[in-house]
Amino acid sequence: MKHFVRLTLPACILAANAAYAQPQNVEEIIVVGVQDTHTVRTDDTMVAPADTAELLKRMPGANVNKNGELTGIAQYRGMYGDRINVSINGTHINSGGPNAMDAPLHYAPVALIESLSISRGIVPVSMGQETIGGHMHAETYSGEFGTSDSFGFAGRAYFGGQTVNDGQVGSALLSVANRNHILRTFLMNEKGDNSEFPGGTILSSEYDRDRWDIGYSYQRGNHELSVDFARNNTLQAGTAALPMDILALDSDLFRTKYVYSGIDYRVTAQYSNDDILHIMSNNQLRRPPQTAAGTPDGMRFRDALTTSDSQGFSIKVERDVDNGVWKVGIDGNLAEHNALIMNPNVAAFYIDNFKDIERDVLGVYVEREMSVGDYMGLEYGVRYNRVSTDSGQVGANLNPMNATAGMPVMMNNMAQMLLNRFNTSDLSQSDGNLDWFTRLSIESGFDTTWYVGAARKSRAPSYQERYLWMPLTSTGGLADGKNYTGNPDLKPEVAHEIEVGFDYDGDAVSIYPRVFYRDVSDFIQGVPSTDMMSINFAQMMANMGMGAPDPLQFANVDAKYYGFDVEASFALSNNFTLRSVASIVRGKRKDISDDLYRISPDNMLVALDYHRNNWSTSFETAFYANQDHVSATNLEAKTSGYTVVNLTGRWNVSPDLEVGAGINNLLDEEYEDHLAGYNRAYNPEIATGSRLPGLGRSLYARMMWYF
Repeated sequence: MKHFVRLTLPACILAANAAYAQPQNVEEIIVVGVQDTHTVRTDDTMVAPADTAELLKRMPGANVNKNGELTGIAQYRGMYGDRINVSINGTHINSGGPNAMDAPLHYAPVALIESLSISRGIVPVSMGQETIGGHMHAETYSGEFGTSDSFGFAGRAYFGGQTVNDGQVGSALLSVANRNHILRTFLMNEKGDNSEFPGGTILSSEYDRDRWDIGYSYQRGNHELSVDFARNNTLQAGTAALPMDILALDSDLFRTKYVYSGIDYRVTAQYSNDDILHIMSNNQLRRPPQTAAGTPDGMRFRDALTTSDSQGFSIKVERDVDNGVWKVGIDGNLAEHNALIMNPNVAAFYIDNFKDIERDVLGVYVEREMSVGDYMGLEYGVRYNRVSTDSGQVGANLNPMNATAGMPVMMNNMAQMLLNRFNTSDLSQSDGNLDWFTRLSIESGFDTTWYVGAARKSRAPSYQERYLWMPLTSTGGLADGKNYTGNPDLKPEVAHEIEVGFDYDGDAVSIYPRVFYRDVSDFIQGVPSTDMMSINFAQMMANMGMGAPDPLQFANVDAKYYGFDVEASFALSNNFTLRSVASIVRGKRKDISDDLYRISPDNMLVALDYHRNNWSTSFETAFYANQDHVSATNLEAKTSGYTVVNLTGRWNVSPDLEVGAGINNLLDEEYEDHLAGYNRAYNPEIATGSRLPGLGRSLYARMMWYF
């Protein structure tokens, strides 16, 4: 009977992390397991877009909410944004701005990462603090230790380009290492012009990003230590689905990790610090606001200065026992946010969008993985998170010219009433959230392992959902064009979920289907505001051409998600392989008859791969169905189905050199990506408020040289 097993538990538990490859002198333990992750390695996958989040389209249940070419927000089984726990090298990075222009995967460029993984379905509590919507992990290249005391030089050069936006990228990873030391550095620049679609060009979609890293790792005996610093500078990036573009994103990222590997236990400690300065504008990369006569309207010019400073830490202890492993740990993420809106033409104008925001999460967990006989595996765990949030006192001046009558006076008076009400509210909030999970796997013979899992997961409100005091669109990248206000008294979301599936690993066929259902109490959703001050203020803004009337307010409702996803492969011969990934998800309100906003349509990826000794090709077809399940509350538009055909080829010129080329959207299909946002920038070929189109045919190529 064939076993799908995990061998030497610590090595399996951390299999996605190459830095944990330290051997251990422990007894081999067999635990029945299932395919609980899906990993895409960038060395093995031809990648054209600059945004790493685009890789999610190749994974079961996953997709990306695209607000710009560098602004992809991860989605998994219908949930997205702050509901998805995304880690990079084991640490969490908080977005620098309130609209997730720099969503976490922004800090893991394609040219730098080694792999991107998702945890399929029920997520163990050890994977992260708030995993109500799932967990994803990006691993970057870090170099390898040598095998002797002599130092050797190694590296990787990566060059690529694509025609859809004349995009280009160049990067180099350089390392000097022996058996005890690695000194590494990474350099990258990537840029692209405005992207093309079959009907024209998407204005405000260009980008320019620089990145450099320096790091050091040391290992001796049972000890391993690493220290890394990165400077990620996005010089500019268009985000046509949002009210502003990225003018600058200056980010300093620090991380250190220590691992001690004993005979039957392991201790891992990590600390990180992220300092992000984010500048946005509605008048630099896009055409600035215009008057009715077609001239720039200086009173509607807006810039924004936002900052994020966060510290993260974790300590995890893993102990091997006779039939499995125990894991216990503590972790924390302490974040501060500020956002100031200004008018570059009028110095006295300002709005404290967010002021001295604090969001601190402290967690503790215990987890067990064990074998139950020869054919059954069991995992379970429990976590407690304490989430504390607070805000400083906000201010605003919407009447910078000191007018005595007219719209500026009325708007400023209304703004003063809104901020006074906010400042006198009880803004300090604390939530105690309990999570648990359990997963059972049973090997039934015939190359099949059955799987069932259940969990309770929670998430405290984001700072935008609690502290957005004025009707604005600073909503973590929802990009629905609606103005929102927050609610400091929001309750945490609590989801109860169950998942069932099996793994079949035959000689030629492998298939891993999953069915899931998630019931969410106190789901945080925008509902029509009943607050007259907010309604009147939003109407005034709409009358001046700024935003939409009829604002929404974040509130607790009840919701549910359910669906099916599968990955499969079939070896047709020694050279041909047929593979497929399919996903179906529904997200619905339970308190009213309405669908949830921005849910991925039913989709399937089918690819035929051909492999020879040193070259390969792939013919890939992505099918997307009509999306008729849309949110009436968010005025979401339906989209039609479409099919996109892609073709790639790779040639290993030598063991150290690979070149590849491909064509995305081979047939130049004109389509609307349902997960793209609505146009907020001036675009002659795209109506304001209509969904941004999918990109047209693009030829791309890359070269990777290892030395």
